[in-house]
Amino acid sequence: MSAYRRYLTFPNVVASVVCLAALPWLYWMILDRRPAADSVSEIISQEVKQGDFLQIAYKVVWTADCKIVAFRYVIDEMQVEWPISAQERIVQAGPAEFTIRIPIPMAAAPGRALYKGTIRYECNPWQKLFPLEQNLKERQFTILPNEDLAWRRRQGGFIEGPPVMRKFAGVTQ
Repeated sequence: MSAYRRYLTFPNVVASVVCLAALPWLYWMILDRRPAADSVSEIISQEVKQGDFLQIAYKVVWTADCKIVAFRYVIDEMQVEWPISAQERIVQAGPAEFTIRIPIPMAAAPGRALYKGTIRYECNPWQKLFPLEQNLKERQFTILPNEDLAWRRRQGGFIEGPPVMRKFAGVTQ
């Protein structure tokens, strides 16, 4: 019994109480790995012209107050991935309805396309170190050529059409 009495000092008791008090909070932060939203979405128009906006209507129920960052991509007919700038915002728990507008690049190839997105959640301090990510439902749509933005018009012997090297448009020399 006297061996344990040596460890039963005031600083050790305080440290033990602090650790035991922090344990449930730490446990919650580490195991809180579920997405903070349940959503239903719908594409407003299935066909979008080059340089225009794809619009998606969302009905979301946020389950927690979080900071979110949305990473979005459009993949065109030629399998070129066009990144859209990331958006960051703070959301509050509860229902929300909103419409997002995704800009379709002017140089995106006309034809079938795919919209992909990922949301990164930071709902507690632990998730700032190890953020939770959720992939959004992929959406298929069609990119239509925009005659007003055509890179080359049919004049004389010229034939209108996409550039042959469009797939390598992001490569710099």
